[in-house]
This record gives sequence, structure tokens and C-alpha cells, in this order.
Amino acid sequence: MPRIILSLFLWLFSLKTIFAQGQLAIGSAGIEDFYRRQQVLGRFDSTVSFMIRPISNNIFKSNNPYSFNDSTSKKSKLIVLPLISQSIYTHKQPYSWNDGTFLPVSGYQQLVSGGIAAKFGPLNIQINPEFHFAQNLEYEGFPLDGGTTLWSIYYGRQLNYIDTPESFGNEPIHKLKWGQSSVKLELGPVSAGWSNQNIYWGPGKKNALVMSNNATGFQHLTLNTNKAIKTPIGHFEAQVIAGKLEGSGYDPPRANMVVNGQFIYRPRSDDWRYLSGIAMTYQPKWIPRLSLGFTRVVQQYSETAKENNDYLPAFSNLFRDNDKFDDIVRDQLASLFFRYFWTSTKSEFYFEFSRNDTSIDFRDFFLEPGHAAAYLVGFSKLFNFKGSNKEFIEFDLEWTILQQGSGRIIRDASTFYIHSRVRHGYTHKGEILGAGIGPSANAQTINVNWVSKMNKIGIQLERYVHNNDLYIDLFKHIGNYRRHWIDISAFATGSWQFDDLIIGGKFGVIKSLNYQYQYYTTPSFQVGFVDKYNFTASFDLIYLF
Repeated sequence: MPRIILSLFLWLFSLKTIFAQGQLAIGSAGIEDFYRRQQVLGRFDSTVSFMIRPISNNIFKSNNPYSFNDSTSKKSKLIVLPLISQSIYTHKQPYSWNDGTFLPVSGYQQLVSGGIAAKFGPLNIQINPEFHFAQNLEYEGFPLDGGTTLWSIYYGRQLNYIDTPESFGNEPIHKLKWGQSSVKLELGPVSAGWSNQNIYWGPGKKNALVMSNNATGFQHLTLNTNKAIKTPIGHFEAQVIAGKLEGSGYDPPRANMVVNGQFIYRPRSDDWRYLSGIAMTYQPKWIPRLSLGFTRVVQQYSETAKENNDYLPAFSNLFRDNDKFDDIVRDQLASLFFRYFWTSTKSEFYFEFSRNDTSIDFRDFFLEPGHAAAYLVGFSKLFNFKGSNKEFIEFDLEWTILQQGSGRIIRDASTFYIHSRVRHGYTHKGEILGAGIGPSANAQTINVNWVSKMNKIGIQLERYVHNNDLYIDLFKHIGNYRRHWIDISAFATGSWQFDDLIIGGKFGVIKSLNYQYQYYTTPSFQVGFVDKYNFTASFDLIYLF
């Protein structure tokens, strides 16, 4: 029976013309941010954790600013979804994440989405395709004159173990995708079905360690709660997925380079990857406004899953000493997190801890809990603006750390989102599924906004450290401590609702210190730094029918 079920899953995933996901894209029109603020103000259901998304529109149907002209009433059988136009322009190198179908490329990109949603008894169908255009201009990547030593390290430590191409070809990209489409059966508080939607797990606003909307949506079967389920000990939310992850189809740079008589690039399997995942949150009855949660995802190539009848690995073998296969052929990520908010002070605090590798056993975990670990911590607070209870100054701080700790000196954990068993890394279509800052990166982000209902105007300051593990690997042999690649950025942001029209935008200037880990020596043997300036802008239009 397990083999039959898994074979059915794999056959379904092989179909190309089938309904995909559902609900609006995560972050559309800032609706989730709006309700998260309302919750901190004590004006929205405190049992919603905001840590398993997307969230059912049923939760938002009361006083919903995204009301579709009240067409979401119970009597409605068919609604027209908002028409969304999103544009991004990046002057030089890419700089953005958590943007779904958009790619990390240079130049102009356009995304247009729209569609319909229908309800027939317990059956919910949402057809919400996306059209994506990317100018896909050439930009300066890892230095081509870096020498065989640096390129050998780059491939040996990263490019041979993760599918994040520097270039997505050299031609403009035009693609029509299923986007945020779905077919689900709604059975009371639970839904089950087929989906292509983006998923976001965890409390983070800027990053999520295990699952985010950084990459385009992937096909998956889902079993999830529609709302927090009340029990004698508190409220629970959960989602279980079985998904199909695909490769980018592009080779990394200089793939034909030969070192010591061998090609530097080791081609990866053409097989797609089977992803099993679970997320759950729990809000204790005795501690209102506290949400605890965990996630676990396990990926392996589909042929391996079929061969081993391994169709629900997220529910088994938490430790390596329990592995039932002689050859470990799958990789996992897991995280623990919490979120707590105070309505009295209009603030919230959240934290997430993740492991990129399974411990051998409990003893191993307690000896080295920080092995292959990443951390995310955040704090938000609302201040009344000029004494008003309708206008606020919102302060957000979030800190993400993905680089390895000092334990790597004795026990190397590889780089976060990278392992040797599944050499595509934790990616889909060439982008990281977790934190968009990428493998072994760190980021500190501060946002200060004026907010009123759905309207927001503010600034964002950010320090972004690119792949620090790679930096150490590249230059530890020469002891060069001056080549960290760090981006310092400042953004002006805003969004405004005019009845059925929502307009949003963002403009930022980025200074890259030691871009691509480069510096040069002048004729007088003084160090010159290779710093680059870049700017990016985005513009969103959302029309509510």
C-alpha cells in the first residue's frame, strides 16, 4: 500500500497541465501585515499565530480591507480575484528576496496576476495564474580572473552542492505559470488538496529559516488547518505537505573549466526531488498570546523515494542513529520557534532556531546544539502617533544568522542549505526555499514606518553579509580578513489604498563593500577596495474588483 500511495503522488507530480495552488500570494497588499498589527493592538483574533501561511481568507472575512466588494459572503459561488501588477528594476546586480516568481537577475521585471475563485459545496477552486517577464541583463558575477585556486574552492564548497545559478541564461524570460492557484476540499476546520502556492513557515517578517516565498511556488499536496483548532489544552494549527522540487536547468559559471585534468563542475542528477514537510503551532491555554511551533522538511530524489518506499520521511528518523538505510540519501531541515505579543505595550517578540543537519542522537544534540544551526530574532513595537489610536509609528528589528559557529574548526557542518547527499541543495527552480539572503549569510534589518489602516510610509536600513562560510573557505589559506562582502542599503517604502486601488512602491540605494569578495592592490602596494553602488525600485498596483 505505501508503494501504491507514493507511486500515485509521483505520477501526479509528473503531470504538467493540472490545477495548482490557491489563495493570494503571501504579502499581497500587506493584508497579513495589517492584521498582524491589528492583533498586537488587541483588535484581531489572538489565536491566529501568523506562523503558518498563507492564511485562509475566511479568517479575514470580517472587516476585511481586501473585501472584493463584499463578494466573499457565504452566498457567493464565484468571485473575481484582484488584478495585480508588480514591477521591479535593478540597476546592476540583483538585490531582493521573498518575491515569489521574480528571479535574482538584473534589469526590469514585470509580474501580472489575476483570476477567479469558485466554491461548490466543500470544493474550493482558485485559478490565479501569473505572467512573468524578466529583462535578464548581464551583470558582474564571481570574478572570472579569480584564479584556479579560488574557483576550485568555490565549486568544492558550494557550486557543486547547490543549484543557485549566477545567470538564468542570456535571453529575456517570458513565462506563464499557474501562480497562486489551488484545488482543495474544505472539511470543517481542515482542507486537503493540490496546490502550487507559496508557503511561509515561522515568525519572521523579513526572513524565514525553513520555508518562505523567496522562490516561485512549487507543486504540492497539502493537508492543513483552515483556522486554529481549539482543544482542552489550547489551540493548534498545522500543515503537512508532499511536494515536487525542480532544478533551475542552468549550469553555474565556468562549468567547463578544467583543473588538474578534470572538469571543475560535477553535473547533477536530472531527477526531481520529493519534499516531505510538516509545520505545527501550539498556543497554550494558560498563556494567551504565546505561540510555539516547529517545522521539519526532508528532501530526496524521487527515484530514491520510490526505491525505499520513503513517502513520509518528515515523520520518521529524527536522529541519524535511527536511519534504516545503509546509505543516507536524504537531507533535512528542522526548526523550533515562538512568538509572543503584548497588547498593553503594543509590541511583539519572536525567535526561530533551525538545524541544517540531523544530530546523531540526543547526546549529540546536547553536546553541540549549535552544530549546523541558524538563528532568527525579531522585535516590533507600535507607538501612538500624535496621541491618535488610528495612526502609529511602527518599529521593526530583525536579525538573521546563517553562518556556521566556531564549532566548524573541529566539525565542519558545510554551509546552511547545502549538503552532499542532495546536490541541488534546498532550492526550487534555482532559488533558496528558506531565507532569501542565501547560504551562510547574515542580515540585520530595521524598519521605521508611519502606519494607518492599510496605509504605510517608511524607511528600511539593512546590513547584509554575503555567505561568510564561503569567504572563510576562500581566504583562510592567506589569512585575508579584509574581504567580507557586505551590502549596506537604505530604502524608502510606502503603500496607499484608494478605495479599490492599492498602490505601493520601494526605492533603495545599496553600497556593496568588497563586491564578490574583491579588492585590488595599487602600484604603490596600497589596498584598494572594490566597492559597487547599485539601486533598485519596485512599483505595485492592485485593483480590487
